[in-house]
Amino acid sequence: MLVRVPIHLVGEGERTEATFRYRLGSFVGRDTTLAPLVAGHTTLRLRIPQELFRSRERLVVEVLEGSATDPDKILWTKHWDASWRGKAPALEPVSE
Repeated sequence: MLVRVPIHLVGEGERTEATFRYRLGSFVGRDTTLAPLVAGHTTLRLRIPQELFRSRERLVVEVLEGSATDPDKILWTKHWDASWRGKAPALEPVSE
């Protein structure tokens, strides 16, 4: 079973091709091409095996300039602490 975690991004202006990657504790997601922003917004859907989505693990998401096969510089990074609200996965913001 997979945990699906939606993350909403907001941006301005045009951008070239971009990639996102994520990790939660020891689990590392693959680099994925980011869909174009629609009206300046997009939602990332992270797929993490349920047994690896543990409370208090740190989720790190990075958006990089370039393609998934040749990412360049980091444009954006964000951190959350994983948690559960009943049977639903949740993310708690981490002040940086």
